[in-house]
Amino acid sequence: MLRSFFKICLRNLARHKIYTLINLLGLSTGIAASIFILLWIADEISYDDFHANGDRIYSVMVNNHQPESEIETYPVAPALLKDEILEKIPEVEEASRYSFETDLLMKHDGNPFQEKGIYADPAFFSIMSFPIVKGNTIENSLPDQNSIAISQALAERIFQNENPIGKTISLSNGIDLAVTEVFENVPKNSSLQFDFVLPFDLMLDENPWMQNWQSGGSRTVVLLREGTEVPSEKISSLISDNCRDCTNRPFLFSYESQHLHGEFENGVSIGGRIQQVYLFSFVAFLILAMACVNFMNLSTARSASRSKEVGVRKSVGASKWNLMVQFIGESVILTWFALIFALMLVQLLLPVFNEITDKTLVLNLANPILWGGVILLTLLTGLMAGSYPAWVLSQFNPSKVLKGDSKSGLTGVGLRRALVVAQFAASVILILGSIVVYQQIQFISNRNLGFDRDNVIVINQNEGLVKAYSGIKNELQQLSGVEEVAFGGNNVFTIPIMSTDPKWPGKTDQNQVNFKVFRCDAGFLPTLDIPLIAGRNFVGERDSSNYMINRKAVEDMGLSVDEAVGTKIDMWHGQGVIVGVTEDFHNDNLKFGIQPMMMMYSENLGNHYLVRLSAQQPLDQVLAQVEEVFEEYNPEYPFEFSFLNEVFDQEYRMEQVIGKLSMGFTVLAILISCLGLFGLSLFTAEQRAKEIGVRKVLGASVSNLVLMLYRDFGVLVGISLLIGVPIAWLLISNFLSGYTFHTSVHWSLYVGVGVFMLLLTLLSVGFQSLKVALSNPVDSLHSDG
Repeated sequence: MLRSFFKICLRNLARHKIYTLINLLGLSTGIAASIFILLWIADEISYDDFHANGDRIYSVMVNNHQPESEIETYPVAPALLKDEILEKIPEVEEASRYSFETDLLMKHDGNPFQEKGIYADPAFFSIMSFPIVKGNTIENSLPDQNSIAISQALAERIFQNENPIGKTISLSNGIDLAVTEVFENVPKNSSLQFDFVLPFDLMLDENPWMQNWQSGGSRTVVLLREGTEVPSEKISSLISDNCRDCTNRPFLFSYESQHLHGEFENGVSIGGRIQQVYLFSFVAFLILAMACVNFMNLSTARSASRSKEVGVRKSVGASKWNLMVQFIGESVILTWFALIFALMLVQLLLPVFNEITDKTLVLNLANPILWGGVILLTLLTGLMAGSYPAWVLSQFNPSKVLKGDSKSGLTGVGLRRALVVAQFAASVILILGSIVVYQQIQFISNRNLGFDRDNVIVINQNEGLVKAYSGIKNELQQLSGVEEVAFGGNNVFTIPIMSTDPKWPGKTDQNQVNFKVFRCDAGFLPTLDIPLIAGRNFVGERDSSNYMINRKAVEDMGLSVDEAVGTKIDMWHGQGVIVGVTEDFHNDNLKFGIQPMMMMYSENLGNHYLVRLSAQQPLDQVLAQVEEVFEEYNPEYPFEFSFLNEVFDQEYRMEQVIGKLSMGFTVLAILISCLGLFGLSLFTAEQRAKEIGVRKVLGASVSNLVLMLYRDFGVLVGISLLIGVPIAWLLISNFLSGYTFHTSVHWSLYVGVGVFMLLLTLLSVGFQSLKVALSNPVDSLHSDG
């Protein structure tokens, strides 16, 4: 019986090769797209889930409450807060501060190397699951300020097969550190990526300004005791209890949730990357559903061709249940064939997908969870695609179909049309959404940030550069291919240091401005071509206690531009004055507005040097000259740089990934829709062949016949546009509202997509319509006799 079942299924699939191929292409494309998306989703939701005590680990976040403005949330907290938490919050078992990831140049045996790492307290290894494999135990990790913990990968790169414990690594500032621990390599699915850990006290020594309740330059993580509630109320007042002028309120947020739920609005988590997970989960379901719709439409449309088979089988005793099992079985078998092609397609295109998403996903067929998911996906697809056609076919009346009335059991014409409309409405939404995402990426790329980022290279700081900066700067300025040289402490696109410390005459409790703090020298403004609107630029060391601010800071301080220049400021460097006011420029992600900014003079407190190159000379030649200067003054360290435009692009890497994925999956959705439309047009042309023959005999022209066949599908696509365009408009408006600065969408885009969909429909059905219209009417009319 089972053998007979498979034989009938395979025979039916082989008999109708074109329809089988259309269904096979649609289903395999849909399954492949779903597997790609599921691999991506599985990787996203796995972030930070490897920590043994993950359910008890919380990050200390800070809400900044400004009078008459929205609450702003930051992942940084005052360094002083950790000890207060341990003393005042009994629910907290351990706490650790740690820095943002930073690139440092180090040396061992005279060999320089640059690595990414963090500063952290010893308790960091007790709270987080980064197992130590050599050296001190977790309880004794990072025993003093002259210790360093390194990853297995870094130990192998530096020391090869030697035991690294006790070996010396020198920092760029001349401090010698002894390797006291080696920890396992950080998993790829960790939101925190580092190859070394330095004592946090070292960071405090280098940045004394952090020892202030109004400053935040580091992060804090806590481990709650088992069985305790999250002490939200207790922790919220710890900063204000120690700082009367502070408006920050700390709170605890699940560390495991940060990767997916790390965006806040008015002090409340509103999502983050989880929205992309939801989006692509929906896209995966949508594409798969569209492939199933193709199968359902073609199967029900062609049901008349199997009416006699159903009639015979019913007349010899087959029940509706038997027939439904048979037809669903055919659907499941076809889906299994589609799965084989889909897996081949995924394996072939996975390197491209990884390059687009910047991931290292693998299709591990030995993974039972993956197999379970794929099998479940395939069975559900087969059932979803085959259930309705099976029900339609099982409803045929055997007495009527055996008498030749093959159309008596046909149903579902209205449903097929509705499904076609739904398919193309979904395609319209995906096309419009993908185009707008692409336009927003282009808007970001071409946005005037208030400074010129072209032809600027960024060089990371090291000990040699700090010592030789004056000589390097003078030498570079002699080169005709170099226009400006500057020091800039942080990534100018997202300045991380923020503080409410600055005090000025007339400052009130209602005027707690949270400034972005940026250290730079006199070359910073001319290097990035940032205009001054009042006052002057820094001129050198004499401005070491003076400040510059941007226009936004002037407004938030309640001053006029003219009043701002000369205003006394009391801050970390002591009392100074505002010597200049710059025009506003973007100092944060474009999702957010321009923030008030305080610039402090420094030539070494930070990480980056900036060099503007001339656009009038060959780039390779100029870079070679710059490299010669750096090698002359800083021979111990390799000359490494990146372009400022590359740094900017990296800042919006996720948006670029979303744009490329959206466009790719939109193309697949269009392909599936067109396959279905082609199949239906093929069937319609076959069904109406005799009608077309009669019309030709009566004098109908080829163009009239093609238009007649196209009209039905064109109307359906027109309806899909009326449904899809308003939905797309709402979704696009919601997406763009997440950016303070965003592209504008012109009405012509909606018109253009509508014309494109109608032309696409013409191409999908036009070939078959033209073929039938040009056929000899004698052939179709003769077959009726």
